[in-house]
Amino acid sequence: MQSLLTIVIPSYRSEKLILSHLKRIPSKYRIIIIENSYNKSLKKKIEKTYNNCDVFLKKNIGFGRAVNYASKKVNTKYFVVLNPDTTIYQNTLKILINSANKIDKFGAIGPIDLKFRKNKYKKNVIESDIIHGPIMFFQTKTFITLKGFDKNFFLYYEENDFFKRCNIANLKLYLVTNSFYSHTITKKNDKSLKLHSTTFSNIKEKNSTYYVGGWHGQWSKFYYLNKYNGFIKALLECLPQVILTILQMFLCFFYNHKKFKFKYYKLEGFFCSLVGLTSFKRSIYDKKNIF
Repeated sequence: MQSLLTIVIPSYRSEKLILSHLKRIPSKYRIIIIENSYNKSLKKKIEKTYNNCDVFLKKNIGFGRAVNYASKKVNTKYFVVLNPDTTIYQNTLKILINSANKIDKFGAIGPIDLKFRKNKYKKNVIESDIIHGPIMFFQTKTFITLKGFDKNFFLYYEENDFFKRCNIANLKLYLVTNSFYSHTITKKNDKSLKLHSTTFSNIKEKNSTYYVGGWHGQWSKFYYLNKYNGFIKALLECLPQVILTILQMFLCFFYNHKKFKFKYYKLEGFFCSLVGLTSFKRSIYDKKNIF
């Protein structure tokens, strides 16, 4: 089994979750961690303790590009991408491998969320339009043939785009209904230093990433729609939300500066994508000029 699968984990300010993850993952699998916050201390801790782990330090290159980079380091038939806040259960990986071995060629496969485990499925492997982003299982050769995730995305819509290209290439997507995962969703708390799978040093650092997330959500949405539906259709689909965001931005100006700034970033991300600018926005707290 271990000779068939590599585990890839993109990390961004996720030290506690990563270390917790490694305690639960069977040591027989090789693990590649792309550390997007350039945490040298984390790299030393992991590689000192875990012989099966390789940690690559990067500036914040984004989720898709991190996975693309890792895929070129994979020497196994399959690899699985895990978010730091995704929990896998006993036999999840084994069942995914066994299921993949029965399929000649596929775009991606994935387990189902544990909360749906009581659903009655007729088959253990079913076709699906998408695979859930917190855990995605790929054939290495197929992933590389498709050139991985579109590197123009920095954050959001990478999976949508990849699955769309799978559909175009007649590569089916499958859910394995007897394998499970769970994904932690952080409750919104303005005073908390947590955001999704990320832990920050201070509130300003957290807010900076929060604003940038809003920017990329809108940049990526228009880029994706424009790529497959054309400029006019993409504009028409985005326009109602853009108008609403403008109205909300002006209302927030008078009572909530944080929400006003977030709405502004969303609007800016949309217009930057509209005029063809790259997905350049980054948190001011990210490491600079690290390659």
